[in-house]
Amino acid sequence: MVFSTTNIDKVRAMAFPAGMLSDGELVSLSGLVLVSWRSSETDKLFQVYVNGRWAGTTSHPQQRMLLVEYEHLHTVAIEVIAVEPAEKDTDYSKELSGFVGDACHAILSWPKRGVLPLGGKANVYWDGGNGQIDYGEPLATWDIWCGQADKWGWGLDAYGKGDFGYSGTGAIGCGRGSFGWGEFGFDAELQEYQSESLAAGTYKFAVRLSDRLGNLDEGEVDVVTISVDPLPEAPGVTIASYDEESDNLVLNINGTM
Repeated sequence: MVFSTTNIDKVRAMAFPAGMLSDGELVSLSGLVLVSWRSSETDKLFQVYVNGRWAGTTSHPQQRMLLVEYEHLHTVAIEVIAVEPAEKDTDYSKELSGFVGDACHAILSWPKRGVLPLGGKANVYWDGGNGQIDYGEPLATWDIWCGQADKWGWGLDAYGKGDFGYSGTGAIGCGRGSFGWGEFGFDAELQEYQSESLAAGTYKFAVRLSDRLGNLDEGEVDVVTISVDPLPEAPGVTIASYDEESDNLVLNINGTM
């Protein structure tokens, strides 16, 4: 292990602003987060890990912020480590302990299409493993659109600068999102929810939309059933003995040779 997590504090993550509207509302770019931190290290570079995956490396020892991508709306952990410049391209994700990468999580995803209403929210419900989904209290909820500027469409974006019938300058574009999920000529972004770690069992999840007044969509609800079967723990392997002359290595696996 040649990286360090000491002398690094005040780690912060914030949505990356792409601009500001006339009323002062910030417009954020989805899928990007600006990570900043403090450190007294003066001769090292820094790597940022999101959900246990290497997301980027700084280019100068004095750099204390980095713009990185994230895969899920539900970000579990963001970690910053210091590395020697010669090790800047080494991936240390398997050696970090802040995020349990092999834990069991449920991931739900759906397309953020232009037909979804402005001011709408996505609400995730589940059964807690008891077989009956409770629609009284959502497990998680968030805005589908990050304000009016995020919802591209007729008159909702830069009017007159999109194709006829669309103000499409804010759309993700063909070939840059989930192809086939969006309207003709436009891909769609996928919104995703990742659960906390789940124990072994069977779970039911559902996503329902609500309007700006909080009224739930009364249409048909798709229920997803997910079975969780955690992987067995890795065996503990230690070296029992090694004979240099015969090049014979004896391993101790979970206390048995």
